[in-house]
Amino acid sequence: MSIGINKENLLGFKGLKSFRVSEKEVSPVTSLSFDDHGQYLLASAASDNMHLYDSVGCRFLNSIASKKYGCHAARFTHAQSECVYSSTMKSFDIRHLNLETNQYLRYFMGHGALVSDIQMSPINDTFLSASYDESVRLWDLRVSKAQAIVPTVVPNCIAYDPSGLVFALGNPEAGEIGLYNVKQLKGGPFLVIKVDPSFKQWNKLEFSNNGKYILLGSSYGRQLILDAFSGEQLFELAGTKPFPLREFMDSGSACFTPDGQWTLGTDYDGKIAVWNHGESISGKTLKPVGYIPAPADTCPRTILFNPKYSMFVTADESVEFYALEQ
Repeated sequence: MSIGINKENLLGFKGLKSFRVSEKEVSPVTSLSFDDHGQYLLASAASDNMHLYDSVGCRFLNSIASKKYGCHAARFTHAQSECVYSSTMKSFDIRHLNLETNQYLRYFMGHGALVSDIQMSPINDTFLSASYDESVRLWDLRVSKAQAIVPTVVPNCIAYDPSGLVFALGNPEAGEIGLYNVKQLKGGPFLVIKVDPSFKQWNKLEFSNNGKYILLGSSYGRQLILDAFSGEQLFELAGTKPFPLREFMDSGSACFTPDGQWTLGTDYDGKIAVWNHGESISGKTLKPVGYIPAPADTCPRTILFNPKYSMFVTADESVEFYALEQ
């Protein structure tokens, strides 16, 4: 289903279904990933399980255990039946898994510390990984050894632009974002963006699908939107209550809508804020145009919009599916 993305429709979204795991498995969801077609959702949790959902039918399909090695940053490859994810125990290898057969296809070895994020290239079977070993690495699904290593400081955030030719490497502690040409990594970043020093503890980068904006997401009640070409700060998004610090990672409390004109963000009060930056004058602090209530007894922290269907999901200790009621 596809609908026009506007204020009326976005504020008409409702939490249609909430999925909770058994009490002994309750733990925060640390990453969310839709496949290229928007059909399936993969969630990794701190309980060392991944959960697979039919996002179109709002159905839970099955759990994939990774008890021996743990799991984080689970991302679909361009094949619906395959994913890559990082290990959190015993080793820091990245694992390439067939979700249908539960067989490993390849291990990507070399990181010396926890891999905090993985991002698939939008155009081919290469991917990036960010690690606490002070490196970002470029991989090819066909080869176990990294194709390139980019030194960095930790913590760090990574994101591909829609063309797949540029990626952003963010260093929250240094307050900088470097933009890199994927084919010319040895030359370093072609643009270094200085981030507002007062904006701390951001943990997510995201390019809008139209290539115009970069979102800096945090769990602390503030988000920033930058110009993807110049790095200029365009908007600060305010009006949400920050989440308390915790030991578990998450993959961001804000996201763009597929048209790149709106931003959604979670709130510790149990609601989702909606901002319209596409029709706003730059240089402004934007307040939400409205809020979408989360289902009762949930306090979602992570959020992701489906790339192909008019629905989004939120997650923390449960996973919620939102769409317009039919």
